[in-house]
Amino acid sequence: MKSIDHPYFGHLEVPPVDETEVIWEGTAALGSSEVEVRLWAEPSSGLDEGELDAFATHLAHLPALDTAARAAIREDLQQDRHFIDHHAAELDDVEVIKRLTREANGEAISADAFTAAMHPVRIGLWHLIGEAKARIVMDYTIDAATSDELLAVKVARDGAVVSVDWES
Repeated sequence: MKSIDHPYFGHLEVPPVDETEVIWEGTAALGSSEVEVRLWAEPSSGLDEGELDAFATHLAHLPALDTAARAAIREDLQQDRHFIDHHAAELDDVEVIKRLTREANGEAISADAFTAAMHPVRIGLWHLIGEAKARIVMDYTIDAATSDELLAVKVARDGAVVSVDWES
């Protein structure tokens, strides 16, 4: 179907052009902050109410999705410290890195502490045709004001984390 009225997202229409584009923008509450959310669709995909319902359910239970994303980030950073070390070296004058360094008390900043200090800045909901596994992409940063480096946590429709990717 080319358009739909959805209880969470309201009236949506498939993009009229040949490119995937944003068809809805909003925010979702996570603790005391809000995260920017964008719903993307392909022009040829039509709109699937079940897919939209799954997105709405994940947004309604965002703390659980955040917990799963942070667990994946923590595991990824424990296996490869390069993201932490890069930020510790490049952003050593930024308050969050100063605090993490002080708390590490002469040791390397831990993956647990670094993960806890990160926060989501954007959530992309990808309504796509085909068998793409990642339908939700949560972008996490350590300090959005000073770094464009992100860890993008890609999540399947069922809430399982597919990957954690370093992006900028």
